[in-house]
Amino acid sequence: MAKERVLIVDDEKVLCQSLKMDFEEDGYLVKISNTGEQALELISNFDPGVVLLDLRLPGINGIKVLQKIKEYNPDIDVIIMTAFGDTKITVEAVKCGAFHFINKPFELEELKKLVTQAVTGQVLKREVEYLRYQQRKIYRFCDLVGQSDKMMDIYKQIEILSQTDHTTVLILGESGTGKELIASAIHFKSKRNKAPFMEINCASLPENLIESELFGYEKGAFTDAKQQKKGLLEIANQGTVFLDEIAEMPLSIQAKLLTFLEKKQFKRLGSGKDIEVDVRIIAATNKDLAKAIEKKKFRKDLYYRLNVVSIHAPPLRERRDDILVLSNYFLEEFSRDMGKAPKTLVPEVEDIFNAYPWYGNVRELRNVIERAVIFCTGQRVDKDLLPREMLDYKPDPKNQNQTHQSPQKKQVPLDEVLLNVERQIIEDALQQTKGNKTSAARLLGVSRYSLIRRLRKFERENKTQVR
Repeated sequence: MAKERVLIVDDEKVLCQSLKMDFEEDGYLVKISNTGEQALELISNFDPGVVLLDLRLPGINGIKVLQKIKEYNPDIDVIIMTAFGDTKITVEAVKCGAFHFINKPFELEELKKLVTQAVTGQVLKREVEYLRYQQRKIYRFCDLVGQSDKMMDIYKQIEILSQTDHTTVLILGESGTGKELIASAIHFKSKRNKAPFMEINCASLPENLIESELFGYEKGAFTDAKQQKKGLLEIANQGTVFLDEIAEMPLSIQAKLLTFLEKKQFKRLGSGKDIEVDVRIIAATNKDLAKAIEKKKFRKDLYYRLNVVSIHAPPLRERRDDILVLSNYFLEEFSRDMGKAPKTLVPEVEDIFNAYPWYGNVRELRNVIERAVIFCTGQRVDKDLLPREMLDYKPDPKNQNQTHQSPQKKQVPLDEVLLNVERQIIEDALQQTKGNKTSAARLLGVSRYSLIRRLRKFERENKTQVR
């Protein structure tokens, strides 16, 4: 655990040294300052959690120092020390955000008690903030950040897909676009959110391990199978399994996955017994599956079974309105996690970010911000903290339009996209209930009348006939 930091600001040097030794014996990391000016310089570099501040200082007085500290970081707790029990000064200090007030001369144990209270409050505050962060991850799209039109479309699709907990989803997009975040958002906003969300990267495991990870095995199924092991599909019963980089799945495993998707049953390796589970499958890839099918590296029937509903995770260069939004989000996240004061980007860095192509997408931006926060000693992130390749990047005038805007594609109205998604979800529910509209309506969480009305609407609009 990192030591809590205490800054002592007083012009009585003997008192400062005495307090420093006492607090260091209790495990605190302590620095001292004899002037307000020096204290303000130490604040940004030392980043204390608690400041013991004398009101009467040479140069800048204690109230001014307190105001500057709170401007820099309002979360720093300042305990005012003074030999002057003046009510007016006390009220002014409290108004400026002082944590507490202690009169000189004071008992050391009384001061230590106040510091302990301040530190305990900060620890609790960090824990609450962490819990809120976890709650945001679960209920607010799991770290999906953005306000661009493309992200608004993603949010709407997630909301619709989370209303049914059976429909298979295929997420397409370049590496680093947040496909796993979309998958987890669908899971955590659905009725399955109390069951496991299990993830497997099909590109990171050899064929035999993918099979055993997904389906599990019986004792003695192979040489190293010393005992029975449940696979992810079994562990995730009632939940969701996310198959990342599905294009890299070996053909032999693709065949078994297809069987599972059709029957919702599988066999452990070394067993002839069928195991039935209720698991939603969400898959993702950054590859062109049509080309993989042409090259006989991906099964066409599996593609159609996975691609009940597809979501396209846009690259960062196609949602440039989100670059600074994401940057500020990551700045806050890493500053909080590293226990540092809040950071901001200087305008020059903002311009560099907006011009950069971000071939690594959101993941690259996140890594750049993390690196900057690690090495940033002040409040502002300037260009010296950026990677060399970003500073050396020069947009090619011939390709500038390609960098700043995505290739023109046929735009499909959002209402039509959402209508198609809704239709596919209803079709899937009817397929699972073998055409029983009452059971399908119950599965979808709507009334039978509402389901029939939707079916008639699809017929009127000359959509695919749903039977």
